[in-house]
Amino acid sequence: LLREELVKAFPDKSKFNPTLEEINALEYLNCVVKETLRINSPVSGFRRINLKDKVFGDYFVPKGTVITIALSALHRLPSIWGPTANNFEPKRWLDPSLTKNITSLDYLPFNNGPRGCIGGKVALAEFKLLLSMLIRNFVFQPIEGFHIRKRVFPLTKPDPYLGLAVSIVES
Repeated sequence: LLREELVKAFPDKSKFNPTLEEINALEYLNCVVKETLRINSPVSGFRRINLKDKVFGDYFVPKGTVITIALSALHRLPSIWGPTANNFEPKRWLDPSLTKNITSLDYLPFNNGPRGCIGGKVALAEFKLLLSMLIRNFVFQPIEGFHIRKRVFPLTKPDPYLGLAVSIVES
């Protein structure tokens, strides 16, 4: 679906020079990027220190408590993302019944607020542009018999590496 959207938007791959507005207007590309960042956030989590005594629901959290937000857990909560929370499903971002309930506190690939990633918007633009260029021009297939594991610490990445067979898109 992503390649189809890119071919439709940019039929002549030799003249592929999109603007930021053109890239941001690609609906399925945005879904793929959001879903990728939901499943594989740039960081696994972050910590904050509670500055004053606070009650959250039935829980008392005293001043000075270290609070850890595990994005890998938050971004896969079935109560937020539905029964397919662990699956990579870009189309979920097209479902208004799901997205209407997602807040800036449920989806935090770059954090938010004053401690949010200062380069988040640049990273998103680079990600969309690079992914568009790669998918528009190449086909990626796993190498038969090659098994990839996921290493989480210190950063999420494939282990030992990402082995792919690459071919050029002819049209």
